[in-house]
Amino acid sequence: WLKKTTLFRYRCTNKPTLAMADSSTDSRSALVSAAWCMFYGAGIIGMLVIYGLLQERIMSIPYGGELFTDSVFLVFCNRIVAIVFAVSMAAGKGEELVNKAPLWKYLAISFSSVYASACQYEALRYVSFPVQMLGKSFKMMPVMVWGMLVAGKRYGFGGWGDGV
Repeated sequence: WLKKTTLFRYRCTNKPTLAMADSSTDSRSALVSAAWCMFYGAGIIGMLVIYGLLQERIMSIPYGGELFTDSVFLVFCNRIVAIVFAVSMAAGKGEELVNKAPLWKYLAISFSSVYASACQYEALRYVSFPVQMLGKSFKMMPVMVWGMLVAGKRYGFGGWGDGV
């Protein structure tokens, strides 16, 4: 039954069928696509919240009477898991594992990312995860003010709304 439905044929074969030419089917297809997009977005946000709460738990709850002290080790474990996942996905899709950009560009980004992650873990010792996320989301407004002062940029209501 599932293989006979238009949605399954379109999703799994990426070939539009004759039934999809109908405008009512197109509008239904757009709604289905929007629903899937919302589902995937909610899944990503949900997983990031769980990840953040686990980070907070690791850094703020004592283990054997003392707090976890080696945040760089947590960043290292995080990066190892990310590398294994990235290599498995690239291999699964048949992509090359050769660098396209010079190695020094990867290193500059990598060092700043590792340092920022270590600081994020360390900050969880002093503030909760929700407070940390609010602080990270507020950084856009000072950047906008700095852009106005230094570069003479102007932002409309939409830009300030995005910043807030």
